[in-house]
Amino acid sequence: MARITFFDEQERAILALTEEVTLITGRVSDETYKKAVELFDEKYLAQVIMAIITINAWNRIGVTTQLQPPLN
Repeated sequence: MARITFFDEQERAILALTEEVTLITGRVSDETYKKAVELFDEKYLAQVIMAIITINAWNRIGVTTQLQPPLN
């Protein structure tokens, strides 16, 4: 049976990196980081990492402050 994937190789690498950074299990695995380095240039990889960190920071601020969207 063929395996259906909805994400291409680059998207899967970003999702894996995002999961490992978000879970903070100690560090990003060597395998995940190596795959990202193979697929992306240094500048783009830095932008991806900063986007992950920024989104995580806003999520933590929202959880800490019990931030709720306005009900209009």
